[in-house]
Amino acid sequence: MKLTKTDFKKYLICPECLWLEKKKPEEFKGGEITDFLKKLIKDGYEVEDKVQEIFPSGVFLDDKEDEVLIQKTKEELKNKGTIFQATFKSERGLFLKVDVFKFNEKTKKWDLYEVKSSSEIKTDLQHNHIKDIAFQKITVEECGLEVGNSYIVHLNRDYIRKGDLDLSKLFVFEEVSEKIDEVREEVKLQIESALELLKRDAINTSFCSCLYKSAGQRCDCFSYFNPQVPEYSTAHILRGKKLQELIEDNIFDPKDIPEDFELTDPQRIKVQLQKIGRPIIDVIDIQETIGKLQYPLYFLDYETLLKPIPVLDGYNPNSQLVFQYSLHIMQKDGTLEHFEYLAKDLENSTLGLVKSLKENIGKVGSVLVWYEPFEKTRNIELGKLHPEYAEFFKDINNRVYDLMKIFKKDYLMPEFKGSASIKKVLPVLVPELSYKSLNVQDGTMAMSAWEEMLNTNDKEKIIQLRKDLLTYCELDTKAMVEIFKVVNSL
Repeated sequence: MKLTKTDFKKYLICPECLWLEKKKPEEFKGGEITDFLKKLIKDGYEVEDKVQEIFPSGVFLDDKEDEVLIQKTKEELKNKGTIFQATFKSERGLFLKVDVFKFNEKTKKWDLYEVKSSSEIKTDLQHNHIKDIAFQKITVEECGLEVGNSYIVHLNRDYIRKGDLDLSKLFVFEEVSEKIDEVREEVKLQIESALELLKRDAINTSFCSCLYKSAGQRCDCFSYFNPQVPEYSTAHILRGKKLQELIEDNIFDPKDIPEDFELTDPQRIKVQLQKIGRPIIDVIDIQETIGKLQYPLYFLDYETLLKPIPVLDGYNPNSQLVFQYSLHIMQKDGTLEHFEYLAKDLENSTLGLVKSLKENIGKVGSVLVWYEPFEKTRNIELGKLHPEYAEFFKDINNRVYDLMKIFKKDYLMPEFKGSASIKKVLPVLVPELSYKSLNVQDGTMAMSAWEEMLNTNDKEKIIQLRKDLLTYCELDTKAMVEIFKVVNSL
């Protein structure tokens, strides 16, 4: 029996899903490594590499075979130094690789360091960092070693890069031994339960632990264990006791929620949409909103690079670097112009973009975006990075209108499934426009494509990547334009 740290984290999310993955892998349909997950893994490795630089005498253990790594660890432990990826497996099968394992000459114990690419310690269902490191401490102790201090190493959100990275300020080493003690007994019981579960050859597959959770917290195997629950269910509208009450009455479809069931106004509207099966559109409100917009209309969208470690001066960890924009300009007579910018290098990316944007956005006219917190925050950041343009970005933010608001309040369709995301609205209102045929289909793919473009010397590849990025970003603002035309025609 083997229970890895990754297995244990999956167990905390959904025990049944872990069982299916381990005992019936041929029926397990989850665990797809998405582009976003690939990025997180890559980012994690980059952060670990930087932390390792703080321990210059550290020895990195590497091998494809776990048993070889375990043996290498045993040999290296004799030197009482610092080990990267020290590998342990206890007698009952607990298995892990420690990011940094350092012998403390003062305490004569081993200090344990877990590296995270986040800017804080997380304890939510998906990322319980304290239980994660508690599992590690328990495993190491079961292997006969005494753990001294335990640290979670995460990025310092307040650090601003100026010149070369200052690793002493970039990272926070948070000692969490007391926090581990608080959850230790609970984690021990959960480990025992996980091991017992994996010994079983059969379990009840008629439901899983995610049944009572909100839709966003469901495991990868939810539909396997809960085939009675529709794709868009009560869990997309309710959570907590209200959701539990409906589930206990076997009510999973929003259409089946009783009329006298207590709901908030927004929840009731979402339920009503599914029951009547047709749009709810407040034409008067929409016309009033559109009537307040000032022409020309500027439809604006940014693409950004998100990096845990700041790559340029003036940036914090996990901040967004704007490298591209698309801008459609609509005159009152419907005439359209399109402008765009895509940075060709990292160092001058934002300055070139800012200059281009200022040339193309006039002093009069509403700026339309989709989900304004994103664009507004980027505008504030760009104004700080380039103070000479601060007033320009302040003015833009004063003129921003979030087109998404119409689809949160006044233009509701059952096909949107309670969402106002442009990826939900566009296929319904403008089905002829689609991201599916594009080489770049979302923001994560755009980040990867731009990084690849900067790091390759293949001229043909650069040309293709540039074309893919421009096509994708243009579609974002083109989609807003076409959606706007729909609501403007009411």
